[in-house]
Amino acid sequence: MEPSSLVAHHLHVHATVTEQLELNEHAGAALRGAFFEALWGRFCVNKQAQTCADCPLVNACPVSGLVAPLRNEAPRGRDVPRPYAIRPPAEHARTLKPSDQFSFGLTLFGCRLDLFPYVAMALQLMAQSGIGRRTQENNWRRGRFTVDEIQAINLLCGKTKLVQASGSNYVIVPDLPTTWVDAETLAATLPSDRVTLHFLTPLRLTDQKKLVKHSLLRPLVERLLERHDLLASEYGGQAFACDERNHLIEIASAAEVLQDKTTWEDVSSYSLRQGKSTPIGGLMGAITFGGNLRPLLPLLAWGMVLQAGKDTTKGNGVYLIQ
Repeated sequence: MEPSSLVAHHLHVHATVTEQLELNEHAGAALRGAFFEALWGRFCVNKQAQTCADCPLVNACPVSGLVAPLRNEAPRGRDVPRPYAIRPPAEHARTLKPSDQFSFGLTLFGCRLDLFPYVAMALQLMAQSGIGRRTQENNWRRGRFTVDEIQAINLLCGKTKLVQASGSNYVIVPDLPTTWVDAETLAATLPSDRVTLHFLTPLRLTDQKKLVKHSLLRPLVERLLERHDLLASEYGGQAFACDERNHLIEIASAAEVLQDKTTWEDVSSYSLRQGKSTPIGGLMGAITFGGNLRPLLPLLAWGMVLQAGKDTTKGNGVYLIQ
């Protein structure tokens, strides 16, 4: 594949708890909810509109541009992939006490880096408003924290740059993109006949409208291709050619499962706006594939940046290549 021009800018937030935090095991939905509320509460100027689609300002609004992008001409209808993904803390205590530290990440895709100032302000507002469950210890408030430091990180080579220093209000626009070239560079260091993927947060895939709950390389590759191409179409980048797409899917279909230690984990996310819970569970754990995997490795490496499957804005689909 010719190098895609789609880029990703990952922000890693280091935080210190100031009021006790109560989080579920998978904190991505709580982080996404707090991020949305911070953006909507601070920057929406037409709260009378029931949805972004009903608002005449939809095409000029940073809230819509980040959390509810709409395109009439989108191939799947009005909704298109959001230009960000949440990376929750992989391991954390359910209860975080004052002075405890934790971290989480947020990835911005392509041209939506232009909305970074709103993201930076939303992160500070999240800290002030709090995240997680309301508790009696906090007088029925959510737990609060301070943003100590924000770093830009290249998720594939590990290089970092400071975006906001501890104790400073000065914020630097990230200029450390992760690119397809980084994925190819990492892929060149991996064995060509064996790869282990470790899913740190639920991987929720569908195949022919059915949930995937077992060996999954072909549907995983198909969804990664689809996610890349939709993000590239909306936010700047080059889609895979049809013949290359078919070739990668064919290789994935022929791959062999060498070891499968994945388990299905049920997780739900409650929406105040909708007044109901929705399932966001998926596969977690490690799975090893064997075969002629060399052509797939750049895409699998790139998937560590894109995140895979459904509900990536709620922290799903984070995996590592072991």
